[in-house]
Amino acid sequence: MIATIITIHLFFATVYLVIKEPEVVLKNKKIVLDYARVSLGVLGLLIASGIASLTTIKSAIMPQMNIVPWQILIIFFGSAYICGSLDASGILKIIAYKFASFSNNGKKLFFNLLFLAGIMTVFTSNDIVTLTLTPIVIYISQYADIDPLPYLITIFFTSNTWSMFFYIGNPTNVIVAQAYSLTFFNYAKLMFFPTLVAILTSVAGFYFKYREKLPGTINVNLDFDEKAVIKDKRYTFLSSGLFVIFFFTIAIGDLINLQLWKSITIFTAIYVLLNLAFSDVLSEKDEFLIEIGKFDYNITFFVDTIKRVPWKMLPMVVTFFVFVHIFTLFGITKFVGQLFNFKNQLIGTIFTSYVTAFAANVMINQPMTIFFAQALWKKPLNYAMSLILGSNIGGNITLIGALAGIMWSRILKFYGVEMNNKKFMKETFSVSMLTLLTTSLAIYIVTIIIKL
Repeated sequence: MIATIITIHLFFATVYLVIKEPEVVLKNKKIVLDYARVSLGVLGLLIASGIASLTTIKSAIMPQMNIVPWQILIIFFGSAYICGSLDASGILKIIAYKFASFSNNGKKLFFNLLFLAGIMTVFTSNDIVTLTLTPIVIYISQYADIDPLPYLITIFFTSNTWSMFFYIGNPTNVIVAQAYSLTFFNYAKLMFFPTLVAILTSVAGFYFKYREKLPGTINVNLDFDEKAVIKDKRYTFLSSGLFVIFFFTIAIGDLINLQLWKSITIFTAIYVLLNLAFSDVLSEKDEFLIEIGKFDYNITFFVDTIKRVPWKMLPMVVTFFVFVHIFTLFGITKFVGQLFNFKNQLIGTIFTSYVTAFAANVMINQPMTIFFAQALWKKPLNYAMSLILGSNIGGNITLIGALAGIMWSRILKFYGVEMNNKKFMKETFSVSMLTLLTTSLAIYIVTIIIKL
């Protein structure tokens, strides 16, 4: 009992510190307690208190009820490396410029970007789309001298909405599909109509919200030096071509029996080799040199592509996986599952959607989905569908609702765009709440028609 109380307190303390990232002064030096330091410290406390051990940490990322946390880590960080490498090629800047030139007014650009993000999400995953399109939107705003916020928010929300169509759209979908043994086509049949409703609700909501902020005309700054952007045409061609093949492979992965994590592992390895091969040509500094015979080979560019990946998030994600595993061992997961026994399907559907959506903003959507997939296991499929909804839309409520949100804010900071939870919630909260309600009603309609 004492161990359970300590674990719960440590869990909420971790959430608070991850959000706040407080500063401490040590020997007249300010140290930011970022999410990596906090997570490592909490893991240390869990081990020191005897609540967890190295075996516990290992078990937390091992397969549990068809759910495999370590594969989720590969999917996320591998995607980050691939998309960062694509951006380093310069092709995204070229696409952004051409796209801005084609979209001659703000409303046209709004719907063009929304549709592009949606279609990409359907065939890949929300994380990949967010990581790929965010730099494009930033570049467009720079070339056209427009406010990027309406487009950035809409793209982010879109990627977390269209992601419900197929289970490849979000790793959380894979978790639920694994837990409930849903095939690709069974999943798509269940989620098609609810996803369509979510899309229509969010598009209407954001257009109504931003219609006055979208510029009437867009004048693109023509001072654009393509040669300065494309450092090496061979690398840009190969990087872009690989990404197209990667995109296509993910889209047909279920048909060729190639799991998402395997596809990402293969293409991450290919990009590692590609970046290493061109590093000497593309490196602009001499920070990292290795001797190869009589020659010095510059691997600075290769190291920079690795640095683009938000490795600080790794200890935080693992820590939350450990918490979820401990909750299961202590019986908390089973207890929570007993609270979801509603005779009325509509109430159960709406309740599960909102609870899981908000829970995602307490424990991040992927660990949350593992927790609730175990808690709701063997319950009717409307609970699984609501969990899918909550895990996707929950990522739109605050920046810590999804791993992509945390990474997205870091990417924006890299490009000089400030984004915090208060600002983010101001833009997304009302549309998120409306989307949860309308889509929950759509799930209920599907359960009535299919008679789940």
